[in-house]
Amino acid sequence: MFSEIILVAIAAGLAVAGPAGYNASSGVASVTSYTMSGAWPPANTTTSSGMWPTPPCTCGGNAYTTSTTPATTPCATTATATSTAGTASGGTSYTVIVAPTQGVLRYVPFVVNASVGDTIVFLWNANNHTVTKSSQLAICNKTMDAPFASGEQNKSFVFQQTVNSTNSTYFYCGTPGHCQKGMFGIINPPNAAMGSNMSLSGMMPAMAANSSSMGAMWQYTQMATQNNSMASGWGGNIDMSGMPQWAYQSVAENVMYTRTFLAANPETLNEDGSVTLGNAGSTPLMVPADITSVQNGSASSPGSSSTQPANSSPHPTTTSGAAQLLSSKVVAGFTVAFALIFIL
Repeated sequence: MFSEIILVAIAAGLAVAGPAGYNASSGVASVTSYTMSGAWPPANTTTSSGMWPTPPCTCGGNAYTTSTTPATTPCATTATATSTAGTASGGTSYTVIVAPTQGVLRYVPFVVNASVGDTIVFLWNANNHTVTKSSQLAICNKTMDAPFASGEQNKSFVFQQTVNSTNSTYFYCGTPGHCQKGMFGIINPPNAAMGSNMSLSGMMPAMAANSSSMGAMWQYTQMATQNNSMASGWGGNIDMSGMPQWAYQSVAENVMYTRTFLAANPETLNEDGSVTLGNAGSTPLMVPADITSVQNGSASSPGSSSTQPANSSPHPTTTSGAAQLLSSKVVAGFTVAFALIFIL
């Protein structure tokens, strides 16, 4: 009788303390929600299968970090915000992501080759950025030559510009300090002749040899793109001869970042070297950490770990949390049992 009372009380305690979905007869809990500390999962995450759901988009400030550095996280954007359109066009549309996630000061892809009549669709994936036309010799200054400027906008904003000339067009982020950190891009970049020592590919070995930080980024990029020859050579024919010398490293960093992005999302890279991001508003993309995290010494060896989603180890985390819950329920059950014993 005594043992039966204890068993009944424990079951009652589990039923009282357990979350929705707990089966007292089978002793199996279907975890629906609980609070966890740490970068991922966030507090009060809900799951219906005992497994953590796909981590949220890292855009707009929802940045969940992992032990994998540079880390990549799935990012799905929704292009539903206000759009500013240029002249109507019947040509091809090319999407450029404005900052793939909060804190990564890049346009992806860094360069776009387009024809007259084509449309460049700038899609914001993070807050507080602009798209402002500049020039080759003054990349971080607004030009008065057929200028365009989006103004500072936030995530999901869309800004369109129609290509009216095949001449090189430079643009940058006008938010203070962003362009100086490398946030600029080029439409129809100048191309060097094959094998030219003034092409980016021709200059990179010397740049990497003369700078330990550039050497680290260059080595990381080569490893990250070793299984994708198209990604590893993307942007290599950009002509550097007309660039201001201060911009050399920024151009190289932008190209290397785009290469790692393309290696992480090979389906976006076409055979002709163009990049298709038209589905960026609905298709999850892997977003690498900024390439400068390598030179800052915060990156481990790339390999395949650079394409892991943010929840890189969901199973141990979920099991641990469920075990903690079950333990708390057992304690509650014994408490009720001892209370009944004293009453009887």
